[in-house]
Amino acid sequence: MELDSDPTEIEVTPGLEGLSRTLRVAEVIRRRDLDFVSKPGELVESEFETGSLSAAARKAFALMLRKAGPESGETKTFTITKKELRGSHKGNERIQPVMDELLRVIVRIRTTTKKGKPAIMSQSLLSSCVEEISEDGMSVVEFEFSDNFKRVIQRSDYYARVNLGVMLALQSRYALTLYDLGCLIINRQNRMVRMTVDELRRKLGVPDGSFKNFAEFRRDVLVKSKAEIDQLADFTVEWDEVRGSGRGRPVEAVKLTFCPKDPVDQEATAKELDRPKVGRRARRDGSVEQIVPDAAPRIAARKLFPTDTLHFCGDQQILTIVSDFGGGWDKDLVARAFRKTMGPKLESLSGPALYKSWEGFCKSFVSSRGRA
Repeated sequence: MELDSDPTEIEVTPGLEGLSRTLRVAEVIRRRDLDFVSKPGELVESEFETGSLSAAARKAFALMLRKAGPESGETKTFTITKKELRGSHKGNERIQPVMDELLRVIVRIRTTTKKGKPAIMSQSLLSSCVEEISEDGMSVVEFEFSDNFKRVIQRSDYYARVNLGVMLALQSRYALTLYDLGCLIINRQNRMVRMTVDELRRKLGVPDGSFKNFAEFRRDVLVKSKAEIDQLADFTVEWDEVRGSGRGRPVEAVKLTFCPKDPVDQEATAKELDRPKVGRRARRDGSVEQIVPDAAPRIAARKLFPTDTLHFCGDQQILTIVSDFGGGWDKDLVARAFRKTMGPKLESLSGPALYKSWEGFCKSFVSSRGRA
């Protein structure tokens, strides 16, 4: 498995150097109070062995994982308020059914044995969950991760940085799963993943007997998930169908490709996330005509080059350029050299001019130093 970042990118608090890469990112997220969650790549790539998870259960587990943060691998009971756990939902009535789902489901996760050899582990996600009955607004849920899940996250060396705002806005459980996968690989040079149709069905948690015909699977799972992701994420998803040579040439595999959005599309996505959920599907389907324009159009803020680590850079174009043209060098190493070379002139660059300058510098950096 190709890693999505270099460990030197992650600023680690002294004394926490022994944490896995996934937990080190979780520590940075907590310390900086960022609206992300660090998900183990092993979990993102897992398949369901028994049952599946609803969209509400997937969101709840991500919120629990963020709450536990860098302590997720420890043997302890965590506490989260119901208000935090329900996310964008207004009532608490869904919480108990969601906890029941998380306690029942069994997933198959890639891991390693104590000897360091590759292995597949079948496991639950939670070992216990206690929900307070009180509805006074401060009631909580106490939970513990399963021993096997703690073992996985303690050793996890690759991860997906999931944007909480996007995650909470997505409605389909299939879109949520594809979004996690996109977050895992979007900053790699190879942003394509190939799976057989059966593998993709298991990864998405499609129930046995549902969408048996690939045309139905395409229409009700892939097309609808793509529409949500393309509208709300900072990347898009495309797929190619690989057909066999038998009678009727059935679809045997699917190639999924995740593509970063350009700055204009990123701005449109940010505006959509700021808008009410009401009417979002209609806007996505193009069935609503925008009659009344904004009384005072907002002027988009200039996107300047980040002054801090690129690890949590919100400008996907900056990350895509260094991934494509940085020769495998550490992103922050190239960024520091860029800032030093440009000096005060860098403050005057934004938009296309900034991207062009950044791309040119990355190419010259690799030309002078070679590939990492």
